Amino acid sequence: MNENWAPFRRNLSDFWKAFRRNKLGLLGGFLVLTAILVATFAPMLTPYAPTEVIRDANGHGLTFAPPSVHAPLGTDDAGRDIWSQLIFGARVSLMVGFVAGFIAMFVGSLFGILAGYFGGRVDNLLMRVTDVLLVIPDLPLMLVLVATLRQMDLHISPLVVLIAVIGLLYWTSTARLIRSQVLTIKERQFVARSRAIGAGHGHIIRKHILPQIMPLIVANTVLIISTAILIESGLAFLGLGDPTQPSWGAMLNFAFDRSAITNGAWWFYLPPGFAIVWVTLGCVLLGNVLEEMLNPRLTAHHLEGTQKIISIPKAAEQATPQPLLSVRHLTTEFLLNGNQVARALEDVSFDVLPGRTIGLVGESGCGKTTTLMSILRLLPSNGCITAGNVYFKGVDLLALSEHEMRKHRWKDMAIIFQGAMNALNPVMKVGDQIREAILHHNLMKGEAAEQRVGELLELVGIPHSRRDLYPHQYSGGMRQRAMIAMALACSPDLLFADEPTTALDVMIQAQVLELLKRIQKNLGLAIVLVTHDLGVVAEMCDEVVVMYGGKVAEYGPAELVYNQPQHPYTQRLLEAFPDLSRSTDPSAGFGQDLTTIPGTPPRLNALPPGCRFSPRCTKSIEICTQIAPKLVALAAAAPGVDAQHLAACHLLLQAGPGEIVWMEGQN
Repeated sequence: MNENWAPFRRNLSDFWKAFRRNKLGLLGGFLVLTAILVATFAPMLTPYAPTEVIRDANGHGLTFAPPSVHAPLGTDDAGRDIWSQLIFGARVSLMVGFVAGFIAMFVGSLFGILAGYFGGRVDNLLMRVTDVLLVIPDLPLMLVLVATLRQMDLHISPLVVLIAVIGLLYWTSTARLIRSQVLTIKERQFVARSRAIGAGHGHIIRKHILPQIMPLIVANTVLIISTAILIESGLAFLGLGDPTQPSWGAMLNFAFDRSAITNGAWWFYLPPGFAIVWVTLGCVLLGNVLEEMLNPRLTAHHLEGTQKIISIPKAAEQATPQPLLSVRHLTTEFLLNGNQVARALEDVSFDVLPGRTIGLVGESGCGKTTTLMSILRLLPSNGCITAGNVYFKGVDLLALSEHEMRKHRWKDMAIIFQGAMNALNPVMKVGDQIREAILHHNLMKGEAAEQRVGELLELVGIPHSRRDLYPHQYSGGMRQRAMIAMALACSPDLLFADEPTTALDVMIQAQVLELLKRIQKNLGLAIVLVTHDLGVVAEMCDEVVVMYGGKVAEYGPAELVYNQPQHPYTQRLLEAFPDLSRSTDPSAGFGQDLTTIPGTPPRLNALPPGCRFSPRCTKSIEICTQIAPKLVALAAAAPGVDAQHLAACHLLLQAGPGEIVWMEGQN
């Protein structure tokens, strides 16, 4: 039990140390805490009851008596002590403010989270209800409801009516605010990563959505509390409060009704007004500081030093002639605005063998990342796999239910997302994010899980002591290493790496790639690598899939594709890539100057007829603009190579038809 509470006590201690250094936070906390303490110990702080009349020696009430020793804030028109009413009034005003504020926060947050996360019909239904309430002015609606409910003789306390009306009508702005944040957060890569490890909706909302929006909820809650106090004061000022209970709004109502201003009794109306300002200011200051304290992204960034790479224990090598992953005729489409359909992938096929690396290359928008997301079934809501099969160890992943698919994600197949800073949850410690996958798949718990996290961090060259840091406290290279450690948490057989060196400098890129090679060698992983860098392909990959416009343009052993490219698109990519090892003799086919490919990849909702590269191809012939070429075999595999060299180009068929592969019915 003590071990379970240790992280909580540690976090609470760290929070208090940081809070003490914030002067505005201390001021806001002092103002709110003072009001709460005054309301709590009201009977001990007042010499009179709030309804008790102070009388003179003749037994007459001291009406509108100025402040004195006996009445520190004077008396009202009936001779009652203003100080006593102010102190006891704090109980009513704070109770209404806090309870109504928490009700509004809960309802608004619930509507916002459900609408933003699930979208679609749920979003439409909840937001239409919200919109209806938003277009109706709050205060007039509250006035009508409070007055109506009080006249219905429901035997309900007027304070309960006030709390219910304020809490159940003032949540709409919170709902829209939370919804807008959730809509953004749910598209972040760390949410996709959580889905990839097999997490369900409840886990994602609890562990990833809520921590992200909690600072906003906390700050908005204290603001709602202050606003609820103002609304209660306003309604009580208009005579809709509980006349039997003193409150700051009721005091203002009595002051103006009984001509306190005309009689110059400033002590009658200034104290309750000052009390309202006191609590409102405290809530605003405290809310801003709490948001800053609870949101690690707003804290200072600290530069980190370099880390030593720890030697990796070598595991037994595994070999099998059967493909670990077989993708066949994979087709993926997206529904755009206006019911337009964008075909992001069409008839994509390739194999991944155990312990080998296959690279997916091509320009941005050619379908590389969509291929990974389709295999893992992590497409956004407007994406749909319309054809094809994905076999992992003989099991068709596309035929599994979502619940069955979660068991494979991260345990059998893991992914290193593009941009580690976006893939890591900024308000969760790195160690906790690595442990999340371990706990979710019930691999180990407690101290064993903690030990596993430390081993994974050491494996990728990060000291275990840094597990309690947040992602923004890591350098770019460390964040990428942490993502690799996270991907290895459940010992998968297949690792997808989506541009793992993006936004890293050349030296850090080299370190990350070297780390991936060492881990693959020692753990026997198969890797599917997405990259734009042909140098990385030559260094890392055994096979290469060149993609263009969502289709496979060329596929084969890396050595053959790199040194003997057959598709015009592959040739142009290589011509645009600087390589000092290539001949500078123009007769060799590769000139000294780098070239660019004119134009841009095709729009996926307006694909050209025939070959998708034909509008940019300098070798295009008439048939290229009419019929889409099929993938054909070019040459027999070299000794020791496990794949054929394939390309989809009419020019190759014109030179001599080859064997058409990946036909229906073929595995």
